[in-house]
Amino acid sequence: MKKTPFPAHASAKSTTSPRMVYVIGAGFSAGLGFPTIGNLLPRMWNKIESSGFGNEMASIVRFHHPSFNPARPDSYPTIEELLSEMQANSQLFDSSRPATGNFTSAGLEKCRQMLLLELAKWFHELQREALATPKPWLDALVGRMKAEEAQIISFNWDLVLDQMLFGAELKRSSYGFAQKLSGPTLIKPHGSLNWYRADTGRFLSDAKKFRLAGEKGGEIYAFKPFRSPLSSKREYMPLIVPPVFMKEFQEDIFRSLWQRAVSLISTASEVRFIGYSLPTADFHARFILRCGFHNQEAGALREDGRRGAATGRAKVTIVDPDTTDAVSKRISDAVGWRCDHFIGKVEDWVLS
Repeated sequence: MKKTPFPAHASAKSTTSPRMVYVIGAGFSAGLGFPTIGNLLPRMWNKIESSGFGNEMASIVRFHHPSFNPARPDSYPTIEELLSEMQANSQLFDSSRPATGNFTSAGLEKCRQMLLLELAKWFHELQREALATPKPWLDALVGRMKAEEAQIISFNWDLVLDQMLFGAELKRSSYGFAQKLSGPTLIKPHGSLNWYRADTGRFLSDAKKFRLAGEKGGEIYAFKPFRSPLSSKREYMPLIVPPVFMKEFQEDIFRSLWQRAVSLISTASEVRFIGYSLPTADFHARFILRCGFHNQEAGALREDGRRGAATGRAKVTIVDPDTTDAVSKRISDAVGWRCDHFIGKVEDWVLS
């Protein structure tokens, strides 16, 4: 597939003053009923078994974790551990054996793809459930984001914020792909459940999709309905970055998204981390955040290689229930200065 350049995101100067940036993580979605990294596999194991590849997945998990027992939640690895182990298994498959036995690298990759597909389908179900009943705190937060014309960097795949912020008005500029931005913008550096590569996205109805970025066989399409595409002929694997220790960002679109994230943080006057714990293994996110906060004091790099005027240190608020200060320390270390820490759930902070 031919790769083509992606247009640069609009300048962060297009946001209103104060320049408000939210960084959203799994803790935000957990408040809506979504799983965390730690409890995802136990919660979705029945879906894996009902989808017909439970035995294969159990064998893979048990190979890496001999004490694994599906009936014991404490014996499960995290989804990040498992996918990272499967990644290492695939990379070293031919180097670890003199011959191929009953299990093949193709079989391993098939199980990985089926796991991610089931995960995507389950997340769509959880989204419907999350929005089926009123949530005053969520309405209040989204209303605040709209009023502030906030710029939102979300490391989640789900479409809750997409649906509530944009609804039927979802378009390229909603995700930051436009020359001029107005209103809130949602940047998703780990991909999204409604983004599809050209190889499958081309089969989506023209009335239900729009080109997000790319051209000439390298298009990335966004699906307008906030659900999985319905088809009896093919599976639609969304463009999402799997949660592994060493993440891979192969598509050009991710370079553009990371650049946009740095640009937003570089000139933000206030940054709010909402349910984002900056996991120790998330090296890419930490690097990007550090670049942005460094630029606040040093000035953002321009296209001519020089630095612009420094905007100064942003006010930073961390919203997380962690009482050990571990989350606060990780984020403060990346920021480089003191941050306010609200210890509690997202809904408590919104309604406080």
